Amino acid sequence: MGWKQFFSGHSCRTEPIVEEVAAQQIVDQCHCPNGHNILSDKHLYSGHPGILLKLKTADRQGLLSISPIIGDPDRTFHDFTQRSGEIVEICCQVCDEPFPIYNQCGCGAHLIALFASAENSYSDCIGLCQRIGCLNAEIISGRELQMLDRVHYF
Repeated sequence: MGWKQFFSGHSCRTEPIVEEVAAQQIVDQCHCPNGHNILSDKHLYSGHPGILLKLKTADRQGLLSISPIIGDPDRTFHDFTQRSGEIVEICCQVCDEPFPIYNQCGCGAHLIALFASAENSYSDCIGLCQRIGCLNAEIISGRELQMLDRVHYF
């Protein structure tokens, strides 16, 4: 489904940020708060560039590549020993800027905003939980997050 179909009633953006491929929605733009593109051809998922993020804790850091296919939980950790349940800071792998908090997750951690355009609009963002292994650590469009929050899903 195109951007206008998915976000009917909102006219703030006319070009799609998600393309539909064989009933899959693919994120085709993703940016940090400073506007850096965080899609990486070095990490492909079904032939699509993955979203590459830097993870930080008090004593270590590494990279996480996640699938750009909405709803696909596929991810790969690089030089980072994952500890299930741990809350990590998620940053841009280019400029090291932490992503801003979008909302609270039901697990008690925060959902951070990955921006679907260089303009950093929260109406064009993707939420991702900071807790390693959280079930809500999937790519979801900003509109879905707002709707789920209003019905107390989180």
